[in-house]
Amino acid sequence: MSLLRRFAVPNDCLSCELHQQGNFCHLPTRLLQSFDAAGHLTLYPANSTLLREGETPQGVYIVCSGRVKLSVENQERKTIITKIAGDRHVIALSAVVSGRTSPVTVTMVDFCQINFIEKSKFLHLLATEPLLAVACARELGREVNQAFVDVHELLLARSSTEKLARLLLSWVADEPRNRDLRVAAEFTHEEIAQMIGSSRETVTRLMSDMRQKELIKIEGSTLLIPNRVALQAMR
Repeated sequence: MSLLRRFAVPNDCLSCELHQQGNFCHLPTRLLQSFDAAGHLTLYPANSTLLREGETPQGVYIVCSGRVKLSVENQERKTIITKIAGDRHVIALSAVVSGRTSPVTVTMVDFCQINFIEKSKFLHLLATEPLLAVACARELGREVNQAFVDVHELLLARSSTEKLARLLLSWVADEPRNRDLRVAAEFTHEEIAQMIGSSRETVTRLMSDMRQKELIKIEGSTLLIPNRVALQAMR
């Protein structure tokens, strides 16, 4: 993983063009002003590491734009990617609130804009602002529910073939069902193996099998799924 490099950007949540409804963006103006006063907006390049598993986070990180990779290491020091998180994901919230270390390593997938709020300032806001406390409870509840869904999906899959099929379909879950599904083929076979708890060799073989069966196609840097139903039936 690359060394962490950072680029400061103007700190202004109120006029931010990335502002959306949901998570902390929906907070009242007064609270957003507090976020401006307490936070620091920073740009991080792809592949830089924000936080390592077992480290004590110095604060809360909000992903304003871009995507991050959450990963853990098992006892054999094999990396497992637990999640690719997108815009508005809140990093280290549970660790900061509970006073524990980070359970995951966080690495940038894309060029990311991150809003960092120091631990002491965030906990002070949490103790004095009921609306922020409610927003945090909602976010933590969402994280727990999503973790359950992810584990449930993993346990239901009976083979590496099914796990890979489920992963590919999850990337196009929000796409219309009546046309070819396209997604950027941006992850290496090693990274995909880390996502499904398999080996790079197995992923390479399964991807080749799927291409031969015309379940997927690779067009340049794009992965095409011409038949969602057939891929869903993979076991």
